Amino acid sequence: MGTKNNPGLYDCYEKADPDEPIFVLRANDKYAPTLVWLWASLAGLDGTKAAKVPEAQACATDMMQWAHDRGRPVVGIGQATLAGCMELIRAVNSAAHRLGADGTNQMTDIEALRMFMAETTFDPKV
Repeated sequence: MGTKNNPGLYDCYEKADPDEPIFVLRANDKYAPTLVWLWASLAGLDGTKAAKVPEAQACATDMMQWAHDRGRPVVGIGQATLAGCMELIRAVNSAAHRLGADGTNQMTDIEALRMFMAETTFDPKV
């Protein structure tokens, strides 16, 4: 795990382009350990360099310990999972904009959920 005094093996500052946007997560942020763990999970599924995944997981664990030692709150992975599910449902419902003949919102169907759960890409032109 990297720190300010002891940068890790995968130090983002050293490798970043001068104009590359960077988002830093610190252990004092109650969401940081969960977000780092989520990154590690996604990176592991995506085939990211094998050594990066356990280092990120160790960093998340160290962040939780750091926060615990200082009496700071940490948002758990369960809360993040629930929030992610709720955001998925919200995205599906807002994108669907389906109204029935009587003007009421129609229940989200399984095909709409499948569409949003599928792999997506970012197109800056849209």
